Amino acid sequence: MSKGIVSYLIVDNLEKPPGSREGVIVRLFGRRDSPRTREAAIDLVRHLWEEDRLPAERFANGITEESIMAVSEPTPNADLLPVERGAQELSHLLNLQVSHQQACHDARPLVSVVQAVLEDKRPLSPEELEIAGDRKTAKTLQKVASTCAELTRFRESMSGDAKLVLDIIRADVEGEVEVVSPKDVTNGAAKAKSK
Repeated sequence: MSKGIVSYLIVDNLEKPPGSREGVIVRLFGRRDSPRTREAAIDLVRHLWEEDRLPAERFANGITEESIMAVSEPTPNADLLPVERGAQELSHLLNLQVSHQQACHDARPLVSVVQAVLEDKRPLSPEELEIAGDRKTAKTLQKVASTCAELTRFRESMSGDAKLVLDIIRADVEGEVEVVSPKDVTNGAAKAKSK
């Protein structure tokens, strides 16, 4: 089974008012939020900054433990800005999508067995009978169903704020990063809705 993905929002300057803070979202392979994955996220942002892939004025005050926030799982918090809530939702959605696609990939060898049983047009071959009787087969099919249901339920419960993240950081073909303030994005979204 592949590792999960842990995502962090690293805030640029905590001295700015919450409504004008900017940051970088970092996604890493890992099982959970830990001091090790936080340090890896900080190292990645430093590396991007040193390679001039982030604006030079970013992180002028450095990155501290207070600068980094795990956003892998959405947590209800009334103090979050829409863009922060969107980052949490997007990170969780990405994790669910990875889990579902991995489950579907793991189930691909079962297609002929499932199709034969559902269509009921032919008996199962000896190999297919062995696969159908294996306990792992049932677990694999249940994993496909549960990840699909979880992904569907989460998509239906999303606030719509995850789309704000796309407007904040847009990568072009060369992988350049465009940095926009959350205020600009929120104002742009508000203008688009009023049209």
